[in-house]
Amino acid sequence: MRFRRYSTDAFELYEIHPLFAELLADLPHAAARHNMAEQRIYPDPFGPEEEDEARSDWEEHVRPELIKHFAASRHAVACDLSSLGDGRQGGRCVIPAKHLDAWLNALNQARLVIVEENEFGEADLSAGEPPDLETRKGLSLLKMHFYGHLQELLVEVAG
Repeated sequence: MRFRRYSTDAFELYEIHPLFAELLADLPHAAARHNMAEQRIYPDPFGPEEEDEARSDWEEHVRPELIKHFAASRHAVACDLSSLGDGRQGGRCVIPAKHLDAWLNALNQARLVIVEENEFGEADLSAGEPPDLETRKGLSLLKMHFYGHLQELLVEVAG
Protein backbone atom coordinates (compact mmCIF):
# COMPACT_ATOMS: atom_id res chain seq x y z
CA MET A 1 0.00 0.00 0.00
CA ARG A 2 1.20 3.44 -0.86
CA PHE A 3 0.18 6.89 0.35
CA ARG A 4 0.47 10.23 -1.42
CA ARG A 5 -1.03 13.67 -1.78
CA TYR A 6 -3.66 13.19 -4.46
CA SER A 7 -4.44 16.87 -5.00
CA THR A 8 -4.16 20.10 -3.07
CA ASP A 9 -7.13 19.08 -0.95
CA ALA A 10 -6.98 15.26 -0.86
CA PHE A 11 -4.74 12.28 -0.16
CA GLU A 12 -4.76 8.83 -1.66
CA LEU A 13 -4.09 5.33 -0.45
CA TYR A 14 -3.34 3.24 -3.52
CA GLU A 15 -1.95 -0.13 -4.58
CA ILE A 16 -3.73 -1.48 -1.53
CA HIS A 17 -3.17 -5.18 -0.87
CA PRO A 18 -6.47 -7.10 -0.50
CA LEU A 19 -5.77 -7.86 3.18
CA PHE A 20 -5.30 -4.16 3.95
CA ALA A 21 -8.34 -3.29 1.83
CA GLU A 22 -10.35 -5.65 4.04
CA LEU A 23 -8.96 -4.03 7.19
CA LEU A 24 -9.80 -0.57 5.82
CA ALA A 25 -13.31 -1.64 4.84
CA ASP A 26 -13.89 -2.86 8.40
CA LEU A 27 -12.76 0.42 10.01
CA PRO A 28 -16.20 2.06 10.44
CA HIS A 29 -17.66 -1.20 11.80
CA ALA A 30 -14.76 -1.81 14.19
CA ALA A 31 -15.00 1.77 15.45
CA ALA A 32 -18.76 1.47 16.02
CA ARG A 33 -18.48 -1.47 18.45
CA HIS A 34 -18.36 0.80 21.51
CA ASN A 35 -20.13 -1.52 23.93
CA MET A 36 -16.93 -3.14 25.25
CA ALA A 37 -14.90 0.07 25.23
CA GLU A 38 -17.40 2.53 26.72
CA GLN A 39 -15.12 3.41 29.64
CA ARG A 40 -12.19 4.16 27.34
CA ILE A 41 -14.15 6.05 24.70
CA TYR A 42 -16.49 7.96 27.04
CA PRO A 43 -14.54 8.17 30.30
CA ASP A 44 -16.10 9.82 33.32
CA PRO A 45 -14.25 13.17 33.43
CA PHE A 46 -15.05 13.69 37.09
CA GLY A 47 -13.44 12.35 40.22
CA PRO A 48 -15.41 11.02 43.17
CA GLU A 49 -15.29 14.44 44.85
CA GLU A 50 -17.09 16.19 41.97
CA GLU A 51 -20.70 17.21 42.28
CA ASP A 52 -23.42 14.99 40.91
CA GLU A 53 -24.84 18.05 39.12
CA ALA A 54 -21.68 18.45 37.03
CA ARG A 55 -21.69 14.75 36.17
CA SER A 56 -25.39 14.94 35.27
CA ASP A 57 -24.77 17.95 33.00
CA TRP A 58 -21.94 16.09 31.28
CA GLU A 59 -24.16 13.04 30.72
CA GLU A 60 -27.02 15.18 29.44
CA HIS A 61 -25.14 17.64 27.22
CA VAL A 62 -21.57 16.59 26.43
CA ARG A 63 -21.80 12.82 26.04
CA PRO A 64 -24.63 12.95 23.45
CA GLU A 65 -22.60 15.44 21.40
CA LEU A 66 -19.55 13.15 21.58
CA ILE A 67 -21.68 10.25 20.40
CA LYS A 68 -22.93 12.33 17.44
CA HIS A 69 -19.40 13.53 16.64
CA PHE A 70 -17.99 9.99 16.71
CA ALA A 71 -20.83 8.71 14.51
CA ALA A 72 -20.27 11.56 12.03
CA SER A 73 -16.57 10.66 11.88
CA ARG A 74 -17.37 7.01 11.14
CA HIS A 75 -19.87 8.09 8.47
CA ALA A 76 -17.31 10.34 6.71
CA VAL A 77 -14.78 7.49 6.71
CA ALA A 78 -17.37 5.04 5.37
CA CYS A 79 -18.18 7.47 2.54
CA ASP A 80 -14.48 7.84 1.68
CA LEU A 81 -14.07 4.06 1.72
CA SER A 82 -16.77 3.69 -0.92
CA SER A 83 -14.02 4.46 -3.46
CA LEU A 84 -12.07 1.41 -2.24
CA GLY A 85 -13.62 -0.87 -4.82
CA ASP A 86 -13.95 -4.63 -4.60
CA GLY A 87 -10.79 -5.29 -2.59
CA ARG A 88 -8.71 -6.69 -5.42
CA GLN A 89 -4.98 -5.97 -5.55
CA GLY A 90 -4.37 -2.36 -6.47
CA GLY A 91 -7.38 -0.84 -4.73
CA ARG A 92 -7.43 2.85 -3.85
CA CYS A 93 -9.12 5.23 -1.47
CA VAL A 94 -9.21 9.03 -1.71
CA ILE A 95 -9.30 10.93 1.59
CA PRO A 96 -10.36 14.57 1.36
CA ALA A 97 -8.17 16.78 3.55
CA LYS A 98 -11.29 18.03 5.32
CA HIS A 99 -11.89 14.44 6.50
CA LEU A 100 -8.47 13.94 8.13
CA ASP A 101 -9.83 14.65 11.63
CA ALA A 102 -12.69 12.22 11.04
CA TRP A 103 -10.21 9.53 9.99
CA LEU A 104 -8.03 10.14 13.04
CA ASN A 105 -11.10 9.98 15.24
CA ALA A 106 -12.43 6.74 13.70
CA LEU A 107 -9.00 5.11 13.77
CA ASN A 108 -8.64 5.97 17.43
CA GLN A 109 -12.11 4.63 18.24
CA ALA A 110 -11.35 1.38 16.42
CA ARG A 111 -8.01 0.92 18.15
CA LEU A 112 -9.57 1.43 21.59
CA VAL A 113 -12.33 -1.05 20.77
CA ILE A 114 -9.86 -3.66 19.46
CA VAL A 115 -7.68 -3.38 22.57
CA GLU A 116 -10.68 -3.82 24.87
CA GLU A 117 -12.33 -6.62 22.86
CA ASN A 118 -9.13 -8.65 22.87
CA GLU A 119 -7.97 -7.64 26.36
CA PHE A 120 -4.58 -6.71 24.95
CA GLY A 121 -2.00 -5.89 27.57
CA GLU A 122 1.34 -4.14 27.33
CA ALA A 123 3.06 -7.42 26.41
CA ASP A 124 0.72 -7.91 23.44
CA LEU A 125 1.07 -4.34 22.23
CA SER A 126 4.86 -4.16 22.43
CA ALA A 127 5.74 -7.69 21.30
CA GLY A 128 8.76 -7.71 19.00
CA GLU A 129 7.50 -10.65 16.95
CA PRO A 130 4.87 -10.48 14.22
CA PRO A 131 1.39 -11.60 15.34
CA ASP A 132 0.16 -15.09 14.51
CA LEU A 133 -2.23 -14.37 11.64
CA GLU A 134 -3.87 -17.77 11.97
CA THR A 135 -5.60 -16.65 15.16
CA ARG A 136 -8.36 -14.11 15.67
CA LYS A 137 -6.26 -12.39 18.32
CA GLY A 138 -3.28 -12.18 15.95
CA LEU A 139 -5.40 -10.70 13.17
CA SER A 140 -6.86 -8.21 15.63
CA LEU A 141 -3.37 -7.21 16.73
CA LEU A 142 -2.36 -6.71 13.09
CA LYS A 143 -5.49 -4.59 12.52
CA MET A 144 -4.75 -2.47 15.59
CA HIS A 145 -1.14 -1.86 14.48
CA PHE A 146 -2.23 -1.16 10.90
CA TYR A 147 -4.72 1.45 12.12
CA GLY A 148 -1.98 2.96 14.28
CA HIS A 149 0.39 3.18 11.33
CA LEU A 150 -2.31 4.85 9.25
CA GLN A 151 -2.90 7.33 12.09
CA GLU A 152 0.81 8.19 12.05
CA LEU A 153 0.71 8.84 8.30
CA LEU A 154 -2.33 11.09 8.63
CA VAL A 155 -0.85 13.02 11.57
CA GLU A 156 2.31 13.61 9.52
CA VAL A 157 0.41 15.08 6.59
CA ALA A 158 -1.91 17.10 8.83
CA GLY A 159 0.97 18.73 10.70
